[in-house]
Amino acid sequence: MRAWLESLQARERLILVGGAAAVALIVLSFGAMNLHARTEVLRDSIGKNQRMLVELDRVGTQPTGPALGTAGPNQTPVVLIESSAHAQGIQLTRTRADGTNGVQVSFSNVAFDKLLDWLVKLERETSVTVESASFTSTKQRGVVNGQLVLRRSP
Repeated sequence: MRAWLESLQARERLILVGGAAAVALIVLSFGAMNLHARTEVLRDSIGKNQRMLVELDRVGTQPTGPALGTAGPNQTPVVLIESSAHAQGIQLTRTRADGTNGVQVSFSNVAFDKLLDWLVKLERETSVTVESASFTSTKQRGVVNGQLVLRRSP
């Protein structure tokens, strides 16, 4: 390669080196522009997430109205859990009483994050906890099928 380069005339070598430098500068400038664009996207995402955290913190400290379990003394755990799931947009495929304070539930094609949000809210507002859980993944990312045994503290 060196012998070939030395066999070129001075003018040809200058053009070759200048062209290589121009190509390198173009590649570097496109890389820098791409990196800058991705950095801006990440900054926007971080800002959005920080605003959401502040809003969630603010909302979490305010009273949200009556708890789900305060609708009446005769409300059974099955009714309580079904109404709570429906309010959160979760479709239960099967519910069955499990003793006096327990409920077995099955669900299909539920977003895992949505399911966790519902379970946290259920525990905070009604003292219903997860006794056991079983999940299977679906073809869609972040969506699960599963069964839960939920128990309400007396």
